[in-house]
Amino acid sequence: MKRVAVGLAAALLCSAAAVGTASARDLVVTNARIVVGDGQVIEKGTVVVRDGRIASVTAGPAPAGAQGTKIDASGMTVMAGFIDDHRHLIRGRSDADAKAFLDGPAADQMRELLEAGFTTVQSGGDNDAAILELKRRIDSGQMKGPRIITSGRVPVSQFKTEEETRAAVRKVIAAGADSIAEVHFPAAEPPNPPGLQETRNLTAAIDEALKAKVEFQVHAVSPEALRAAVFAGARRLVHTPHYGWLSDADGKLVAESGAKVSSCAGFGAPVFDVFNHDNKPTFRDGKPWPQSVLGGEGRGREAGYKPVNGRTLFDNGVDYGFCTDTTYQATAALAQELRVLSLTFSPIDLVKVMGPNSADFIDKDDRGTVQPGKLGDLVVLTGNPLEGYWNFLTAVVVIKGGEVVVDKRSQLRTYRAVEPATAGR
Repeated sequence: MKRVAVGLAAALLCSAAAVGTASARDLVVTNARIVVGDGQVIEKGTVVVRDGRIASVTAGPAPAGAQGTKIDASGMTVMAGFIDDHRHLIRGRSDADAKAFLDGPAADQMRELLEAGFTTVQSGGDNDAAILELKRRIDSGQMKGPRIITSGRVPVSQFKTEEETRAAVRKVIAAGADSIAEVHFPAAEPPNPPGLQETRNLTAAIDEALKAKVEFQVHAVSPEALRAAVFAGARRLVHTPHYGWLSDADGKLVAESGAKVSSCAGFGAPVFDVFNHDNKPTFRDGKPWPQSVLGGEGRGREAGYKPVNGRTLFDNGVDYGFCTDTTYQATAALAQELRVLSLTFSPIDLVKVMGPNSADFIDKDDRGTVQPGKLGDLVVLTGNPLEGYWNFLTAVVVIKGGEVVVDKRSQLRTYRAVEPATAGR
Protein backbone atom coordinates (compact mmCIF):
# COMPACT_ATOMS: atom_id res chain seq x y z
CA MET A 1 0.00 0.00 0.00
CA LYS A 2 1.30 3.41 -0.84
CA ARG A 3 1.90 5.84 1.95
CA VAL A 4 -0.72 8.56 2.00
CA ALA A 5 -0.12 12.04 3.39
CA VAL A 6 -3.27 13.95 4.22
CA GLY A 7 -1.27 16.81 5.58
CA LEU A 8 2.27 18.15 5.58
CA ALA A 9 4.94 17.93 8.26
CA ALA A 10 5.39 20.81 10.65
CA ALA A 11 8.87 21.15 9.23
CA LEU A 12 7.27 22.68 6.15
CA LEU A 13 6.04 25.59 8.22
CA CYS A 14 8.02 28.78 8.29
CA SER A 15 8.03 32.13 9.99
CA ALA A 16 5.48 34.68 8.79
CA ALA A 17 7.65 37.56 9.96
CA ALA A 18 8.89 39.96 7.35
CA VAL A 19 12.62 40.25 6.77
CA GLY A 20 14.44 43.49 7.45
CA THR A 21 12.56 46.59 6.39
CA ALA A 22 10.59 44.91 3.63
CA SER A 23 7.13 46.28 2.94
CA ALA A 24 4.17 44.50 4.53
CA ARG A 25 3.12 43.73 0.97
CA ASP A 26 6.40 41.99 0.09
CA LEU A 27 6.37 38.22 0.05
CA VAL A 28 8.44 35.28 -1.15
CA VAL A 29 6.93 31.85 -1.85
CA THR A 30 9.55 29.17 -2.46
CA ASN A 31 9.74 25.48 -3.43
CA ALA A 32 6.26 25.63 -4.97
CA ARG A 33 4.66 23.99 -7.93
CA ILE A 34 3.54 27.11 -9.78
CA VAL A 35 0.51 26.76 -12.05
CA VAL A 36 1.03 29.98 -13.98
CA GLY A 37 -2.35 29.97 -15.72
CA ASP A 38 -1.09 30.39 -19.29
CA GLY A 39 -0.27 26.70 -19.75
CA GLN A 40 3.07 26.77 -17.95
CA VAL A 41 3.79 24.75 -14.83
CA ILE A 42 6.99 25.38 -12.88
CA GLU A 43 8.13 22.70 -10.45
CA LYS A 44 9.96 23.93 -7.35
CA GLY A 45 9.73 27.57 -8.31
CA THR A 46 9.66 30.89 -6.51
CA VAL A 47 7.19 33.76 -6.63
CA VAL A 48 8.35 37.13 -5.36
CA VAL A 49 5.79 39.82 -4.59
CA ARG A 50 7.00 43.38 -4.11
CA ASP A 51 4.75 46.23 -3.01
CA GLY A 52 1.66 44.14 -3.63
CA ARG A 53 2.48 43.01 -7.17
CA ILE A 54 4.27 40.00 -8.55
CA ALA A 55 7.87 40.99 -9.20
CA SER A 56 9.24 37.67 -10.48
CA VAL A 57 8.27 34.07 -11.14
CA THR A 58 11.28 31.78 -11.52
CA ALA A 59 12.35 28.17 -11.37
CA GLY A 60 14.64 27.31 -8.47
CA PRO A 61 15.38 29.21 -5.25
CA ALA A 62 14.56 32.80 -4.47
CA PRO A 63 16.65 35.45 -6.24
CA ALA A 64 19.31 37.14 -4.15
CA GLY A 65 17.95 40.01 -2.13
CA ALA A 66 14.30 38.86 -2.20
CA GLN A 67 12.65 40.12 0.98
CA GLY A 68 9.32 39.89 2.71
CA THR A 69 7.13 37.30 4.34
CA LYS A 70 8.64 33.86 3.62
CA ILE A 71 6.46 30.87 2.77
CA ASP A 72 8.05 27.49 2.11
CA ALA A 73 5.51 25.77 -0.14
CA SER A 74 7.32 22.45 -0.50
CA GLY A 75 4.85 19.87 -1.77
CA MET A 76 2.24 22.54 -2.42
CA THR A 77 0.85 24.36 -5.46
CA VAL A 78 0.58 28.09 -6.05
CA MET A 79 -1.88 29.59 -8.49
CA ALA A 80 -3.64 32.90 -8.98
CA GLY A 81 -6.31 33.83 -6.46
CA PHE A 82 -9.74 32.61 -7.50
CA ILE A 83 -12.27 34.91 -9.17
CA ASP A 84 -16.05 34.54 -8.99
CA ASP A 85 -17.53 36.55 -11.86
CA HIS A 86 -21.06 36.56 -10.42
CA ARG A 87 -22.03 35.79 -6.83
CA HIS A 88 -24.91 37.08 -4.72
CA LEU A 89 -23.18 38.47 -1.67
CA ILE A 90 -26.29 39.75 0.09
CA ARG A 91 -29.31 37.48 0.49
CA GLY A 92 -32.31 39.61 -0.47
CA ARG A 93 -32.32 43.07 -2.04
CA SER A 94 -34.43 45.15 0.36
CA ASP A 95 -32.86 47.76 2.61
CA ALA A 96 -33.84 45.65 5.62
CA ASP A 97 -32.08 42.61 4.13
CA ALA A 98 -29.01 44.72 3.42
CA LYS A 99 -28.84 46.12 6.97
CA ALA A 100 -29.27 42.66 8.47
CA PHE A 101 -26.41 41.38 6.32
CA LEU A 102 -23.99 44.21 7.08
CA ASP A 103 -24.78 44.13 10.81
CA GLY A 104 -24.73 40.34 10.94
CA PRO A 105 -22.98 37.70 8.82
CA ALA A 106 -21.07 39.98 6.42
CA ALA A 107 -17.67 39.65 8.12
CA ASP A 108 -17.95 35.86 8.49
CA GLN A 109 -19.06 35.38 4.90
CA MET A 110 -16.26 37.54 3.53
CA ARG A 111 -13.79 35.49 5.58
CA GLU A 112 -15.30 32.29 4.16
CA LEU A 113 -14.74 33.57 0.63
CA LEU A 114 -11.08 34.25 1.40
CA GLU A 115 -10.69 30.83 3.00
CA ALA A 116 -12.08 29.20 -0.14
CA GLY A 117 -9.38 30.98 -2.16
CA PHE A 118 -11.41 33.83 -3.67
CA THR A 119 -9.54 37.11 -3.87
CA THR A 120 -11.94 38.80 -6.33
CA VAL A 121 -15.74 38.56 -6.41
CA GLN A 122 -18.15 40.43 -8.65
CA SER A 123 -21.49 41.14 -7.04
CA GLY A 124 -24.53 39.62 -8.70
CA GLY A 125 -26.74 42.69 -8.64
CA ASP A 126 -27.15 43.04 -4.86
CA ASN A 127 -28.72 45.97 -3.01
CA ASP A 128 -26.96 48.94 -4.63
CA ALA A 129 -26.13 50.94 -1.49
CA ALA A 130 -25.20 47.90 0.58
CA ILE A 131 -22.76 46.44 -1.91
CA LEU A 132 -21.00 49.80 -2.13
CA GLU A 133 -20.79 49.91 1.66
CA LEU A 134 -19.42 46.36 1.78
CA LYS A 135 -16.71 47.32 -0.72
CA ARG A 136 -15.88 50.42 1.32
CA ARG A 137 -15.45 48.39 4.50
CA ILE A 138 -13.11 45.94 2.80
CA ASP A 139 -11.09 48.56 0.93
CA SER A 140 -10.65 50.59 4.12
CA GLY A 141 -9.45 47.59 6.10
CA GLN A 142 -12.47 47.66 8.39
CA MET A 143 -13.30 44.13 7.23
CA LYS A 144 -11.23 41.38 5.64
CA GLY A 145 -12.56 40.10 2.36
CA PRO A 146 -11.92 39.65 -1.36
CA ARG A 147 -11.75 42.54 -3.80
CA ILE A 148 -15.36 43.47 -4.56
CA ILE A 149 -16.58 44.53 -7.98
CA THR A 150 -19.94 46.17 -7.43
CA SER A 151 -22.91 45.68 -9.73
CA GLY A 152 -26.19 47.52 -10.00
CA ARG A 153 -29.48 46.34 -11.49
CA VAL A 154 -31.45 47.71 -14.44
CA PRO A 155 -34.54 45.52 -15.07
CA VAL A 156 -35.09 46.42 -18.72
CA SER A 157 -38.48 44.73 -18.96
CA GLN A 158 -40.00 47.19 -16.47
CA PHE A 159 -39.39 50.37 -18.47
CA LYS A 160 -41.77 51.83 -21.03
CA THR A 161 -39.24 53.57 -23.27
CA GLU A 162 -35.60 53.38 -24.27
CA GLU A 163 -34.90 56.83 -22.78
CA GLU A 164 -36.35 55.77 -19.45
CA THR A 165 -34.06 52.74 -19.59
CA ARG A 166 -31.01 54.85 -20.42
CA ALA A 167 -31.80 57.15 -17.49
CA ALA A 168 -31.89 54.14 -15.17
CA VAL A 169 -28.48 53.01 -16.44
CA ARG A 170 -27.01 56.47 -15.87
CA LYS A 171 -28.43 56.56 -12.34
CA VAL A 172 -26.90 53.22 -11.37
CA ILE A 173 -23.51 54.17 -12.77
CA ALA A 174 -23.59 57.58 -11.07
CA ALA A 175 -24.24 55.82 -7.76
CA GLY A 176 -20.88 54.07 -8.15
CA ALA A 177 -21.60 50.68 -9.71
CA ASP A 178 -18.63 49.08 -11.47
CA SER A 179 -20.95 47.03 -13.70
CA ILE A 180 -24.61 46.20 -14.27
CA ALA A 181 -25.72 42.63 -13.60
CA GLU A 182 -28.64 40.31 -12.88
CA VAL A 183 -30.55 41.46 -15.96
CA HIS A 184 -32.87 38.63 -16.98
CA PHE A 185 -33.68 38.58 -20.68
CA PRO A 186 -36.39 37.92 -21.44
CA ALA A 187 -38.18 38.47 -18.15
CA ALA A 188 -40.73 35.79 -19.08
CA GLU A 189 -39.45 32.23 -18.78
CA PRO A 190 -38.72 30.19 -21.93
CA PRO A 191 -40.10 29.30 -24.36
CA ASN A 192 -41.63 32.79 -24.34
CA PRO A 193 -39.67 35.12 -26.67
CA PRO A 194 -38.60 38.61 -25.57
CA GLY A 195 -41.01 41.41 -26.36
CA LEU A 196 -40.18 44.10 -28.90
CA GLN A 197 -39.99 46.93 -26.34
CA GLU A 198 -38.00 44.75 -23.95
CA THR A 199 -35.47 44.09 -26.72
CA ARG A 200 -35.27 47.78 -27.61
CA ASN A 201 -34.72 48.60 -23.94
CA LEU A 202 -31.93 46.06 -23.64
CA THR A 203 -30.21 47.43 -26.74
CA ALA A 204 -30.45 50.97 -25.37
CA ALA A 205 -29.25 49.91 -21.91
CA ILE A 206 -26.19 48.12 -23.26
CA ASP A 207 -25.33 51.07 -25.47
CA GLU A 208 -25.68 53.55 -22.60
CA ALA A 209 -23.54 51.44 -20.27
CA LEU A 210 -20.78 50.97 -22.83
CA LYS A 211 -20.66 54.75 -23.38
CA ALA A 212 -19.56 54.96 -19.75
CA LYS A 213 -17.20 51.98 -20.21
CA VAL A 214 -19.35 49.86 -17.91
CA GLU A 215 -20.23 46.27 -18.82
CA PHE A 216 -23.89 45.28 -18.96
CA GLN A 217 -24.30 41.62 -18.05
CA VAL A 218 -27.27 39.62 -19.27
CA HIS A 219 -28.88 36.43 -17.94
CA ALA A 220 -29.95 34.54 -21.06
CA VAL A 221 -31.11 31.07 -20.04
CA SER A 222 -32.06 29.58 -23.43
CA PRO A 223 -30.31 29.37 -26.81
CA GLU A 224 -32.94 31.71 -28.29
CA ALA A 225 -32.43 34.27 -25.53
CA LEU A 226 -28.65 34.03 -25.89
CA ARG A 227 -28.85 34.76 -29.61
CA ALA A 228 -31.28 37.64 -29.06
CA ALA A 229 -29.02 39.13 -26.36
CA VAL A 230 -25.98 38.95 -28.63
CA PHE A 231 -27.91 40.60 -31.46
CA ALA A 232 -28.92 43.34 -28.98
CA GLY A 233 -25.23 44.02 -28.35
CA ALA A 234 -24.57 42.04 -25.15
CA ARG A 235 -20.86 41.50 -24.52
CA ARG A 236 -21.21 39.76 -21.15
CA LEU A 237 -23.51 36.78 -20.64
CA VAL A 238 -23.99 35.30 -17.19
CA HIS A 239 -25.50 31.88 -16.67
CA THR A 240 -24.81 29.20 -19.31
CA PRO A 241 -28.14 28.36 -20.99
CA HIS A 242 -30.03 25.54 -19.28
CA TYR A 243 -33.16 25.43 -21.43
CA GLY A 244 -32.19 23.56 -24.57
CA TRP A 245 -28.95 22.71 -26.35
CA LEU A 246 -26.55 25.19 -27.89
CA SER A 247 -25.20 24.38 -31.35
CA ASP A 248 -21.71 24.95 -32.68
CA ALA A 249 -23.23 27.77 -34.74
CA ASP A 250 -24.43 29.39 -31.49
CA GLY A 251 -20.96 29.07 -30.03
CA LYS A 252 -19.38 30.63 -33.10
CA LEU A 253 -21.94 33.46 -33.02
CA VAL A 254 -21.00 34.31 -29.44
CA ALA A 255 -17.26 34.04 -30.15
CA GLU A 256 -17.43 36.19 -33.27
CA SER A 257 -19.42 38.87 -31.44
CA GLY A 258 -16.68 39.13 -28.82
CA ALA A 259 -19.13 38.31 -26.03
CA LYS A 260 -17.86 36.45 -22.97
CA VAL A 261 -19.78 33.98 -20.82
CA SER A 262 -19.46 33.04 -17.15
CA SER A 263 -20.33 29.52 -16.13
CA CYS A 264 -22.82 28.94 -13.29
CA ALA A 265 -22.94 25.32 -14.45
CA GLY A 266 -23.75 24.10 -10.95
CA PHE A 267 -27.16 25.80 -11.08
CA GLY A 268 -28.98 22.75 -12.40
CA ALA A 269 -27.24 19.89 -10.58
CA PRO A 270 -28.46 18.79 -7.13
CA VAL A 271 -26.67 20.12 -4.07
CA PHE A 272 -25.83 17.66 -1.30
CA ASP A 273 -24.72 18.08 2.31
CA VAL A 274 -25.20 21.85 2.43
CA PHE A 275 -28.82 22.54 3.31
CA ASN A 276 -29.34 19.17 4.96
CA HIS A 277 -27.21 16.21 5.98
CA ASP A 278 -29.56 13.33 5.16
CA ASN A 279 -28.53 12.80 1.51
CA LYS A 280 -31.55 14.59 0.07
CA PRO A 281 -30.88 16.52 -3.16
CA THR A 282 -31.76 20.19 -3.11
CA PHE A 283 -31.70 23.14 -5.44
CA ARG A 284 -29.19 25.87 -4.58
CA ASP A 285 -31.71 27.60 -2.28
CA GLY A 286 -32.31 24.50 -0.19
CA LYS A 287 -35.64 23.58 -1.75
CA PRO A 288 -36.22 20.07 -3.16
CA TRP A 289 -34.52 19.16 -6.43
CA PRO A 290 -35.45 18.95 -9.29
CA GLN A 291 -38.91 20.45 -8.93
CA SER A 292 -37.53 23.70 -7.49
CA VAL A 293 -35.08 24.46 -10.30
CA LEU A 294 -35.99 27.97 -11.44
CA GLY A 295 -36.90 28.59 -15.04
CA GLY A 296 -36.05 25.16 -16.36
CA GLU A 297 -37.77 22.35 -18.19
CA GLY A 298 -37.82 20.24 -15.06
CA ARG A 299 -36.84 16.63 -14.27
CA GLY A 300 -33.25 17.75 -13.74
CA ARG A 301 -32.43 18.21 -17.42
CA GLU A 302 -30.72 21.49 -16.55
CA ALA A 303 -27.90 19.53 -14.90
CA GLY A 304 -27.04 18.10 -18.32
CA TYR A 305 -27.62 21.17 -20.48
CA LYS A 306 -25.27 23.44 -18.61
CA PRO A 307 -21.92 21.60 -18.62
CA VAL A 308 -22.41 20.45 -22.22
CA ASN A 309 -23.44 23.92 -23.38
CA GLY A 310 -20.46 25.36 -21.54
CA ARG A 311 -18.16 23.00 -23.39
CA THR A 312 -19.80 23.93 -26.71
CA LEU A 313 -19.08 27.58 -26.06
CA PHE A 314 -15.51 26.89 -24.93
CA ASP A 315 -14.70 24.67 -27.92
CA ASN A 316 -15.98 27.30 -30.33
CA GLY A 317 -13.60 29.92 -28.98
CA VAL A 318 -15.77 31.70 -26.41
CA ASP A 319 -13.93 33.24 -23.45
CA TYR A 320 -15.71 31.11 -20.82
CA GLY A 321 -15.17 32.18 -17.20
CA PHE A 322 -16.18 30.99 -13.75
CA CYS A 323 -19.07 31.98 -11.51
CA THR A 324 -21.22 30.34 -8.87
CA ASP A 325 -24.30 32.64 -8.89
CA THR A 326 -25.03 31.51 -5.33
CA THR A 327 -25.42 32.82 -1.79
CA TYR A 328 -24.47 29.75 0.21
CA GLN A 329 -21.18 28.83 1.90
CA ALA A 330 -18.20 29.70 -0.30
CA THR A 331 -16.23 26.44 -0.31
CA ALA A 332 -19.41 24.40 -0.83
CA ALA A 333 -20.39 26.63 -3.77
CA LEU A 334 -16.89 26.31 -5.25
CA ALA A 335 -17.06 22.52 -4.92
CA GLN A 336 -20.50 22.38 -6.55
CA GLU A 337 -19.45 24.46 -9.55
CA LEU A 338 -16.18 22.59 -10.08
CA ARG A 339 -17.84 19.21 -9.68
CA VAL A 340 -20.30 19.97 -12.46
CA LEU A 341 -17.77 21.64 -14.75
CA SER A 342 -15.47 18.64 -14.38
CA LEU A 343 -18.02 16.55 -16.31
CA THR A 344 -16.89 18.26 -19.51
CA PHE A 345 -13.73 20.21 -18.60
CA SER A 346 -10.30 18.82 -17.76
CA PRO A 347 -8.28 20.18 -14.83
CA ILE A 348 -6.09 22.03 -17.35
CA ASP A 349 -9.22 23.61 -18.84
CA LEU A 350 -10.44 24.55 -15.37
CA VAL A 351 -7.24 26.47 -14.68
CA LYS A 352 -7.93 28.55 -17.78
CA VAL A 353 -11.61 28.99 -16.95
CA MET A 354 -10.95 30.02 -13.35
CA GLY A 355 -7.92 32.17 -14.08
CA PRO A 356 -7.38 34.22 -17.26
CA ASN A 357 -10.89 33.71 -18.62
CA SER A 358 -12.52 34.90 -15.40
CA ALA A 359 -10.20 37.90 -15.28
CA ASP A 360 -11.11 38.74 -18.89
CA PHE A 361 -14.82 38.58 -18.09
CA ILE A 362 -14.45 41.37 -15.51
CA ASP A 363 -11.92 43.30 -17.65
CA LYS A 364 -9.15 42.90 -15.07
CA ASP A 365 -5.91 42.04 -16.81
CA ASP A 366 -4.00 42.56 -13.56
CA ARG A 367 -5.04 39.18 -12.13
CA GLY A 368 -5.90 35.61 -13.15
CA THR A 369 -2.34 34.36 -13.78
CA VAL A 370 0.89 34.14 -11.79
CA GLN A 371 3.02 36.48 -13.87
CA PRO A 372 5.22 39.53 -13.22
CA GLY A 373 3.22 42.75 -13.02
CA LYS A 374 0.02 41.08 -11.86
CA LEU A 375 -1.51 41.73 -8.46
CA GLY A 376 0.01 39.63 -5.69
CA ASP A 377 -3.23 37.68 -5.27
CA LEU A 378 -2.29 34.03 -4.78
CA VAL A 379 -3.67 30.84 -3.32
CA VAL A 380 -1.48 28.05 -1.94
CA LEU A 381 -3.05 24.60 -2.25
CA THR A 382 -1.97 21.44 -0.48
CA GLY A 383 -3.13 19.40 -3.49
CA ASN A 384 -2.24 19.50 -7.16
CA PRO A 385 -5.23 20.92 -9.11
CA LEU A 386 -3.90 19.37 -12.31
CA GLU A 387 -4.69 15.94 -10.84
CA GLY A 388 -8.36 16.66 -10.20
CA TYR A 389 -10.86 19.40 -9.44
CA TRP A 390 -11.04 18.40 -5.75
CA ASN A 391 -7.54 19.77 -5.24
CA PHE A 392 -8.80 23.29 -6.00
CA LEU A 393 -10.56 22.91 -2.64
CA THR A 394 -7.38 22.59 -0.57
CA ALA A 395 -6.48 26.25 0.03
CA VAL A 396 -4.19 26.57 3.04
CA VAL A 397 -2.71 30.04 2.47
CA VAL A 398 -4.43 32.91 0.67
CA ILE A 399 -2.56 36.07 -0.26
CA LYS A 400 -4.15 39.35 -1.32
CA GLY A 401 -1.88 42.06 -2.65
CA GLY A 402 1.14 40.43 -1.05
CA GLU A 403 -0.47 40.17 2.38
CA VAL A 404 -1.29 36.80 3.93
CA VAL A 405 -5.02 37.01 4.71
CA VAL A 406 -5.56 33.30 5.42
CA ASP A 407 -2.96 30.97 6.90
CA LYS A 408 -4.02 27.50 8.04
CA ARG A 409 -0.61 25.86 7.92
CA SER A 410 -0.56 25.40 11.68
CA GLN A 411 -3.61 23.14 11.33
CA LEU A 412 -1.80 20.69 9.06
CA ARG A 413 -0.86 17.30 10.45
CA THR A 414 0.99 14.33 9.02
CA TYR A 415 -0.42 10.84 9.37
CA ARG A 416 1.74 7.89 8.42
CA ALA A 417 -0.23 5.13 6.81
CA VAL A 418 1.03 1.65 7.70
CA GLU A 419 1.40 -1.30 5.40
CA PRO A 420 -1.48 -3.82 5.63
CA ALA A 421 0.87 -6.50 6.96
CA THR A 422 1.76 -4.36 9.97
CA ALA A 423 -1.69 -3.05 10.71
CA GLY A 424 -2.87 -3.79 14.24
CA ARG A 425 0.57 -4.73 15.61
